[in-house]
Amino acid sequence: MTGRPLLAAIETGGTKCIVSVGRDPTAAARHRIETDSPSKTAASIERILRKEIGHSSLDAIGITSFGPLDVDPESPEYGQIGPTPKPHWEGFNLRSHLQEVFHCPVMSESDVNGAALAEAHWQLDRPIQHVSYVTVGTGIGVGVVQNGSIVNGRSHPEIGHIRVERHPSDRAFSGTCPFHGDCLEGLASGPAIAARWGATLTELGQDHPGLVLEGFYLGQLAVNLVLHHRPDVIIFSGGVSQTPRLLERIRHECLLLLGDYLPELASPDAMNKLIASPRLENDSGILGAFVMAQRTFSRTPNS
Repeated sequence: MTGRPLLAAIETGGTKCIVSVGRDPTAAARHRIETDSPSKTAASIERILRKEIGHSSLDAIGITSFGPLDVDPESPEYGQIGPTPKPHWEGFNLRSHLQEVFHCPVMSESDVNGAALAEAHWQLDRPIQHVSYVTVGTGIGVGVVQNGSIVNGRSHPEIGHIRVERHPSDRAFSGTCPFHGDCLEGLASGPAIAARWGATLTELGQDHPGLVLEGFYLGQLAVNLVLHHRPDVIIFSGGVSQTPRLLERIRHECLLLLGDYLPELASPDAMNKLIASPRLENDSGILGAFVMAQRTFSRTPNS
């Protein structure tokens, strides 16, 4: 084979999916579809891929997906969705379906791991060897990449479900997580904000106590990530994270909780470098899927 491989990248989310095909990830067109039932969503993805490749054939596909997800390439259920509140998706395996249809290698990972991989891969303003990527929206997810490799154990991290200290003004709220009630996701996700106040955090305004509450909970997440694996940067993304001044509140809480325990992080300037927005903006997930497609293609014999 000569030239660059023809790759497909797919980002599947709870409400929308992004599909892209090309030899140059940064120039490839993006196609957005709504996330419907597994069969309808897979059919839409397949239709886009066939239209994009024409008479060519795909060399590899990368998928970043909402979860929980089986991310073990040695598992017979690799790529399969686990227990999820998304109706009808539990047990569905988009990875194996597309591999059977297009006869090419397909790599599947959690959406946040894929986004973390892209942020580390595209060096941009500075190299990042160790990144934690947090998304705060319908749920809360965390992906970790160290020295260019995704950090998983038996599965991908589920840090969004850690237990956190309750804010003194938030004792009565029971939380929205269907599994744990008042875990971090149950207290600080988009649905938790809507359940308390009937609006998004942005709609509530910068003087609303909800901003302080959100910063309080996500600041605890940040300090736990720092103490657990000392990332170079913690990136906050997702709809909730785009709220004006929220990063400022998270940095404030993280600095307060760390105190002087880690001198190199004991300043507002250090917090500004540690806790950041995505450098790739809304492209982190789809570009991460392209990196995965490239990697799985490179591992294929005779590629």
